Amino acid sequence: MSDSETEYIVELQPKIARRLEELGFTGSNADVLVHSLAELASRCRTFEQQALPLFLSLDARHRRGLAEVTIGLKNHLDAMQDAITDMRAPLSGLTDFLLREE
Repeated sequence: MSDSETEYIVELQPKIARRLEELGFTGSNADVLVHSLAELASRCRTFEQQALPLFLSLDARHRRGLAEVTIGLKNHLDAMQDAITDMRAPLSGLTDFLLREE
């Protein structure tokens, strides 16, 4: 994870935590959501702003470089999938919590 990704996560976490607190959703599921949502947003931003443009801009003759970038794309996607997996149950918990409040 790059410094800019970490900085963005640190910036987003308090905002997400505040929103969940406003909704009355607290506890370990909220903690997982805070971290996972911020991490996913950060990884997606990096993928869109850096990794994919690099893949699209490299000359097709630089096959080794493209291979390395492709590995980087896969690593970004794997990290995003991990964050998604981590938040599935807590996100369902938040949905259930919000629907109970109606």
